[in-house]
Amino acid sequence: MLEKFREGSQGPGAKIILGAVIVTFALAGVSSYLGSGSAQSAATVNGVDISKQALENQVRTDRSRLESQQGESFAARWEQPEFQNQVRQQSLNTLVAQNLLQQMTDDLALRIGDEKIRSYIFAMEQFQTDGVFNDERYISLLRQSGMTPAQFVERLRADFAQQQLTDALVNSEFSLPSEVKLLAALQNQQRELSQLIVPVNKFANDVVVTDAEVNSYYEDSKAFFQTPQQASVDYILVDMKKISAGIELDADAAENYYNEHLSSYSQEDKRKVAHILVAFKGDEAAAEVKAKGLLAQIQSGADFAELAKSSSDDTFSGENGGELDWLEKDIMDPAFETAAFALKNDGDVTTDLVRSDFGFHIIKLLAVEPGKVKAFADVKATIETRLKNEQAVTHFDELAEKLAEQAFEVPDSLDVASEETGLTIVSTELFSENAIPAPLNDPKVAATLFDQDFIAEALNSEIINISDEQSIVVRINEYKPQTTKSLVDVNDEIVERLKATKAEQKARSFMATVSAKIDAGESVDAELAKVDANFTAPEWLSRFDYTKADFKVLSKLFSMPKPAADQVSVATETSLNGDVTLLKFTSVRDVEMKAEEAARLGDTLKNINAQADYEMLIKTLIKAADVSYPVAAE
Repeated sequence: MLEKFREGSQGPGAKIILGAVIVTFALAGVSSYLGSGSAQSAATVNGVDISKQALENQVRTDRSRLESQQGESFAARWEQPEFQNQVRQQSLNTLVAQNLLQQMTDDLALRIGDEKIRSYIFAMEQFQTDGVFNDERYISLLRQSGMTPAQFVERLRADFAQQQLTDALVNSEFSLPSEVKLLAALQNQQRELSQLIVPVNKFANDVVVTDAEVNSYYEDSKAFFQTPQQASVDYILVDMKKISAGIELDADAAENYYNEHLSSYSQEDKRKVAHILVAFKGDEAAAEVKAKGLLAQIQSGADFAELAKSSSDDTFSGENGGELDWLEKDIMDPAFETAAFALKNDGDVTTDLVRSDFGFHIIKLLAVEPGKVKAFADVKATIETRLKNEQAVTHFDELAEKLAEQAFEVPDSLDVASEETGLTIVSTELFSENAIPAPLNDPKVAATLFDQDFIAEALNSEIINISDEQSIVVRINEYKPQTTKSLVDVNDEIVERLKATKAEQKARSFMATVSAKIDAGESVDAELAKVDANFTAPEWLSRFDYTKADFKVLSKLFSMPKPAADQVSVATETSLNGDVTLLKFTSVRDVEMKAEEAARLGDTLKNINAQADYEMLIKTLIKAADVSYPVAAE
């Protein structure tokens, strides 16, 4: 599916990226990012602010995506301010669109049940150990990302609700059989082609390149004959992983920590409950009356499971007597959870109605699974890693601070900073902007290295934070500016370029002569003998027969007008390898598409239509919205 449509329609799982310690959402509820005032706003949508921090988060996400797509070429593009501004503006547009979709979701009162969210969380691989949901891992990952389970659930709730909206676009689209038939005819069409392929080198022997032509080409194209600026660097790196690897813990440190934090390794009770839900459905008072009536029936001895089957608005659990999966704390609606964990004995039913965002609940306790404490042996390795990391963080901060101070106080050398910190100075060979070695290839470091003021000063840089685990100080050891290669160095290259250009011109001139004779109905045997070449036998080609014809030749073939009966269409095209091909196009035939291919093509058309719907929805929302930009996307 197309890019924007994927962004709008993927499920919450695809939008959750769990890194080492970070959980981010590509389409999380925008309200969680909002700033408190216009001074911190990147944009305001219908009175709701989108914070500058939200924009920075989105820029980082988009930048990572582009970097993975474009590979090594991305670094050079990112150094261009125009490209950075383009990415930032697109990131801001994405946030505005997401915000508008969220507001539309809220206006439509789209809601998702607790059971679906709970089942989804339990099925997420990121929170599992050996295929089983791990509560400690779940809590730990959320805590490290600065998020409580309740906040995580609410973000999922917003995502699922928005999913309903985008699913409506997908599921309401269709493709007409006539559309599929027309597209299939175009896609499967075959064309009969004879090719005269003449390698350009057939004409190279007759090409003469003069010194004047070489000089003229060199003067006009000096920009293409530049040696890139180069630098060699001395640097000192503070690396958290190296620090952590060198830390040795006391023999009993892990066990002492375990005993002091025993509650962290205790799993609380689990509850299996059943519930009856009476949804608000726009009339809370009527829902409350109905729920009280059901509660009265239960208190009078009515069967809970039968009432759940017949009266619960949670029809999924109602079919099973209202029974839910095992319930743990900090997953369900807080009011629901509090009431469920207040029940003591199997069979107990809440004496009062429990109100949540979805309606009124009557809850019955079915079973309790007592909590347990994890053995020290099972968590020892985790605790040791944690303690080492804690010590490493402290040591890292101390070293980084000392490195920054010494590099500043003695700015013309890194020797003193190395002596004071005990960290090694690393020296590099000369490298260009397009081949910066790690860890210097971080964009912030790279921008410093080739900053002309920094190069001219020849001093230590300020400390640069590459990440939460690496900081660095750099200085230029040697610098070579960009220079223009001499004519002597590039003479042979220019001669080859000019020869190739002139040879192609001769080849095209030759093809023009052959083409003119074919159009006139004359024999071309003499011309073909000169280049020792012949037309290939006519064969039927599809649009994707790349093993039979060059990509550019096929593109040319299927752009040519259909020839009249008993006529020939002729055209010339230079292939990707530089050879010149004369195309002799004689006929067209249609190929019937198989049923499964037609079905796939129909799905493609549906996706294209859905993409158009999505774009139109966003345009309509933006047109009707009050969108302002208190702070420009820099």
